[in-house]
Amino acid sequence: MKKTIFALIIVFVTNFVGMYFSVDSFWWFDMSIHFLGGFFMAMLMFHYLKINELRIANCELGKIKKYLIILGAVSFIGVVWEFAEYLASQTLIEPIYNSFSIRAYFIGDLDDTINDLLMDILGALSFMFIKRR
Repeated sequence: MKKTIFALIIVFVTNFVGMYFSVDSFWWFDMSIHFLGGFFMAMLMFHYLKINELRIANCELGKIKKYLIILGAVSFIGVVWEFAEYLASQTLIEPIYNSFSIRAYFIGDLDDTINDLLMDILGALSFMFIKRR
C-alpha cells in the first residue's frame, strides 16, 4: 500500500515537473501520465479490496467481481479527474501564470478527454493482466 501511494505521488510530481519544463506539450506525455495513473489507481484499489473484503463482505470476492470493482473505480476516478481538469482550466490558468510564470494547459477537446479516459482504463487493465499472472 505504501509503495502504491508513493508511486501515485511520483505521477503527480512528474506531471508538475512536466508542466514546468513544458514537456506536457508532447502528445505522449499526457497519455503516459493517464496510463500510469490508471495503473496505480488499480493497484491501490486492489490492495484496498484485499485488506477490506473480509471485513466488509465477510467473504472473499470472486476475481470477476474484484476486477469489475477495480475497473469501475478507475473509470469513475478518471471521469472525476476530467471534471477537475475542466474546472482548473476555467479558474486556475491566470493565477498560475501570474504567480509562477507557467503557461498551464489543463484540458483539450473531446478527443483528448476520450483518449485520457481510454488510457486510464488501459492502465487498469494492464495492472489486472499483470496481477492475473
